[in-house]
Amino acid sequence: MRVKLLLIVALYSACGLCGTSNFQVTSVSNAAFIITEKDYGTNIGLIKTREGVVVIDPMPGKKNLDKLYQVIQQRSKAPVRYVLNTHQHGDHTGGNAYFVEQGSKVVATVSDLPEFTEFELKSHTSKDKVFYHSKSNSVFVGDIYDTSWHPTFYAGGLSGFNQAIEKILNIGNEDSLIIPGHGKPTSKVELRQFRNHTITWVEEIKALKEKGMSVEEIMNNDRVKALLRNFNIANKQDFIPKNAFKRFIERTFTVIDSGN
Repeated sequence: MRVKLLLIVALYSACGLCGTSNFQVTSVSNAAFIITEKDYGTNIGLIKTREGVVVIDPMPGKKNLDKLYQVIQQRSKAPVRYVLNTHQHGDHTGGNAYFVEQGSKVVATVSDLPEFTEFELKSHTSKDKVFYHSKSNSVFVGDIYDTSWHPTFYAGGLSGFNQAIEKILNIGNEDSLIIPGHGKPTSKVELRQFRNHTITWVEEIKALKEKGMSVEEIMNNDRVKALLRNFNIANKQDFIPKNAFKRFIERTFTVIDSGN
């Protein structure tokens, strides 16, 4: 099973544009897929179940919704019956209305979907949802975890983030595939590393803040720059724009000041 997990991750990274137009489609199992539009980046889940076809966070950008529907039809002749969302931000819910127009139903719980288990957490937002699909052993975690960006734990603070990651680590087994809101899927090994890097980041920013350093001074600190690179999992040339780097430090200040 571990070999299969590594293969899925490798296929996601190497796939390029394997689907229609700018869409990348990665097979998790015969019935479960990850769909991503190249420029938009949200990981969209497509799962074929006995109760009907389920999509998770179906938002590839407004102009790409028809193309997304075509990609789904290539994988499943049955219509999409249910829509699930990991949280309520527009880059995850923006396609809901489109799918409702096609006859789908947006559901708040998985009570009618026995292949799924859901968990409600507070980390990225005050009401994050994590969905575990048992048959494919995959965990859709939304923006609690993002392998394309720095951590965004602002609603739950560090304590909420830690509780959320611990919950995810206890879902399924060690071979479970962790599917972030954006970026490549990973194993639990990488998720633990992400947690450790996040804790170290907050501790370092807190120490420098207590020394009286300003946001601008912290931005120029070599150790802080090195810690930021820990989140550049895809080794992007231009990982974080300067204004986003500054905002990340400012928001970390807010988390520190809140005591969370």
